[in-house]
Amino acid sequence: MLHFYYGVMGSSKTAQLLMQRYNYQQLGLRVALVKPAIDTRAGANVVYSRVGLKAKAELVLERGDSAREQLLWLAAQNACSGFEYVFIDEAQFLTPEQVQELADMAEHLDIFCYGLKSDFQGNFFPGSAALLRLAEEIHEVPGGLCWCGAKATMNTRIDPEGRVIKTGEQVLIDNQQQIRYIGLCYKHWRQGISHA
Repeated sequence: MLHFYYGVMGSSKTAQLLMQRYNYQQLGLRVALVKPAIDTRAGANVVYSRVGLKAKAELVLERGDSAREQLLWLAAQNACSGFEYVFIDEAQFLTPEQVQELADMAEHLDIFCYGLKSDFQGNFFPGSAALLRLAEEIHEVPGGLCWCGAKATMNTRIDPEGRVIKTGEQVLIDNQQQIRYIGLCYKHWRQGISHA
């Protein structure tokens, strides 16, 4: 079954993924941890949560990779032979083709994808749009709050002075630029107000 867990920046998506993976491993279940190559915040093959949890990914997917071929290759390796569960962080960065391959493989695997639904402009990421179309189970990861205390529903790019940025490339990783991301409620995202 293909699962999609989405939430805004700051909702602890990666922390929940890593905790769920750990719990499965403690039960003796065979799992594989996957991430897209574009996420280099903590290193090429590290899945990292801002709360301090981290783990080494067994597989790093490039944009042009076949998710199916890469997972079959990983299953053939000794360390992950016969895994039954796949956990994918930053799933918004998957291509629609990779998501389609995952959906086709999900008859025999439980695949848990965690990521953002939309970008800093309020548009779907291509990977998220595909997951929203194809995932059999879709869950919102609760917990993201705006500075005003309302539920955060919008991912927001801000500059070092706290100004809301609404133009630019869809993907800018926050360790490569002088930017950061926060969650805001729709009202404050629309007004461009990132703090009290």
